[in-house]
Amino acid sequence: MSSTHRRGALGRVLAAVTAAGLLAACGGNDTPADAGGADRSALAAVTDEQLKGATIRMARFFGDCEKTTTGVTDVAKATTECETIQILTNAFNAENKHGIKVERLGGAEWNTYYDTLNAAYAGGNPPDVAVMHASNLSDYAKRNLLLKLDEQLPVTGADIGDAAPAAKQGATYQDGTYGLPFDIHAALVHVNVDLFRKAGLVDAQGNPKIPTSAEEFLADAETLAAKTGKKYFGTARVKDGLGVHMWRSLIDQQGGSVLNEDRTKANVDSPEARTALDFMGKVFNGRYADPDQTYDAAQQAFLKGDTAMLMNGTWVVDQYDKEAPFEYRAADFPTLYEKPAIWGDSHMWVIPRQQSADPVKQRAALEFSSYLYGRSGDWAVHTGHLASRTSVLQSAEYKQAPQRANYVATGTTNANPVPPVSSWMAFNEALIARVDSIWFQNAPVDTALSDANRQLDTILAK
Repeated sequence: MSSTHRRGALGRVLAAVTAAGLLAACGGNDTPADAGGADRSALAAVTDEQLKGATIRMARFFGDCEKTTTGVTDVAKATTECETIQILTNAFNAENKHGIKVERLGGAEWNTYYDTLNAAYAGGNPPDVAVMHASNLSDYAKRNLLLKLDEQLPVTGADIGDAAPAAKQGATYQDGTYGLPFDIHAALVHVNVDLFRKAGLVDAQGNPKIPTSAEEFLADAETLAAKTGKKYFGTARVKDGLGVHMWRSLIDQQGGSVLNEDRTKANVDSPEARTALDFMGKVFNGRYADPDQTYDAAQQAFLKGDTAMLMNGTWVVDQYDKEAPFEYRAADFPTLYEKPAIWGDSHMWVIPRQQSADPVKQRAALEFSSYLYGRSGDWAVHTGHLASRTSVLQSAEYKQAPQRANYVATGTTNANPVPPVSSWMAFNEALIARVDSIWFQNAPVDTALSDANRQLDTILAK
């Protein structure tokens, strides 16, 4: 998948994910827990001879790149997300001892992927293995559409205990493991070191000083504006979810949340929400940051040298490292309040339940998923995403990749995954609309937040 899926929000195109009519076709909540899934003993009993030549169907996004990857098994030759996943698939097909073959289904476009997946469920023929966002997993797991993996993982030796906390949380629904995480992708700040240096906002070694409080952030913004005439900060807020991701992250940094403790009610009308809105109002005042930028506009302003610090995701690190015409630095998003927190999500591999269980195909799917979990470091190094495994994040080899050592903390502690609630996508869509009404339609804060609580409570109750 290209990075465009993160440009406006994970969630703006996913209404179909929660469409009960489609998903109920494969069971829904009334389906017996063991329907369509083989247990550990059945998977362990599958022999090498049975696996020999087994073919499974994979559903994924990430784009089409057959012309540049046919026959390629060396992941070092990958330059994009698409090439990386396709080369890893080629390598599995060539190297796995069982002779398992993975065939990719059509439909590589992000904006139609979940519609296609839902249609496959509705037709009673879902793929054998599929990529999925952590922010979608709870909805599918709640409807019993995914194989629960806790008992099956020992069959292949996949160590879910090595998953970084944010990745493990994303793979979990009601204390069960329903996916093997492939990465963590999260928001970072991307820094024009030259502008920071020109403004005097560097330490004795010439490293940019990332602010450590809201007050310091605003003071540095004024300093840079006065000394350079440039914008201190930027992010996409128009037709995009990044601005709301920032707002929600600042709530989390204060110890708050947009949900109550048991995640059954909205908690948007809160002091922490108002503090975050007030801070962002001071930042996006036109002097320190442009309040009306789309994703492309915010990115171009940064790459042209007009913005000193851009909030964008892990997925652009390699691009900026190659293209920026200034000294570039990726960094963890600043902790401005009591604790580090920044929006994050994960790609992961799941095994869809079938109308009738086929232990051989499900074992083959587990072998492939486990292989990709084990290669999450290769995926991360070639895409900019964070590795999903703690051992990889802390390895010297991983930290030697461009910029990676600068944002390890995002993967190990700072990334705050979307809450594991089945209605999160609809919840997030409505939340973005309400916050946007404050920013772009001059809706009164009190009215917008109280209305948001009522609307979001209705969504959570469904």
